[in-house]
Amino acid sequence: MTARRIWRAVVAENSMTPTLLPGDSLLVLPAGPNGLPWLRRAPRVGSIVIAEREGRLDVKRVARSPESAPESAPHESDALWLLGDNAAASSDSRQGGAVPLSALRGLVIFRTGPAGRRGFVR
Repeated sequence: MTARRIWRAVVAENSMTPTLLPGDSLLVLPAGPNGLPWLRRAPRVGSIVIAEREGRLDVKRVARSPESAPESAPHESDALWLLGDNAAASSDSRQGGAVPLSALRGLVIFRTGPAGRRGFVR
């Protein structure tokens, strides 16, 4: 995926509960190496992003970025440590390790639905 405009995603699983619930509709800014120019760098810790892993798109929170990686982990200098808010239901960096920046597809900015849950995502 090399979208260069805002795109929409729908949450399908519980890995980000309670922040995001299945059925939540999200607006996503294209990020990563092929994204918008100002979003090609690593996202900030705490940001919610969409990354491609094993042929599917996952929505996760950035727990560690290349800038915050310890010097003892040089192999993570171009990777993100991504975690789900619901550890019990999430397959994330705890199991699969760091995700390369090249897998980053977007930065989640806004929840458009369902009604009553609209607003900026934090």
